[in-house]
Amino acid sequence: MSKATDDKRNWSVAWKNPFVISWFVILIIVVCVNFFMVSMAIVTNPGLVIEDFYEKGKNMDKVLAARKRMDEMGWQLEVNLPDLKEGKSERVTLTVLDKEGKPLEVDTAVLYYYRPSDRNLDGEQPLTSTGQTGQFEADFILNTKGKWDLIMEVTQGELTYNIGRSIMVQDSE
Repeated sequence: MSKATDDKRNWSVAWKNPFVISWFVILIIVVCVNFFMVSMAIVTNPGLVIEDFYEKGKNMDKVLAARKRMDEMGWQLEVNLPDLKEGKSERVTLTVLDKEGKPLEVDTAVLYYYRPSDRNLDGEQPLTSTGQTGQFEADFILNTKGKWDLIMEVTQGELTYNIGRSIMVQDSE
């Protein structure tokens, strides 16, 4: 008798077939991983939903017109922003220049900071004039490490000019 005829396993019952069992185990694992990922997405929601998204969308043409007007003004904002460490105060310096690169007198300068993952940490830091034309500074501190979005905004009468940048705040070690 050959070995093939000695095999007495009954493959007709599905739950005794190792291939069916392995496919079923893989299916259960995939469903469990998907359930875990969906539950984590719900639990760790960063809350980045804009309540007035429709109004913001309607105002997009105003945003684009303001950006074009800023380009036409030709102002330049030179920002001296050192590498920030968690919980450590650093001096931020802003110099406002006109089209020709000469210092420009402006009324106010404000640094807005946004934490993409937690809107409760958002805020603003007014910059004070150093006494020199077009130069502002402030001691700036961020208490949480990670990614931050910064916007420097200067105003002169009705004119507003701003630039944005993303930074990473390092661990305080």
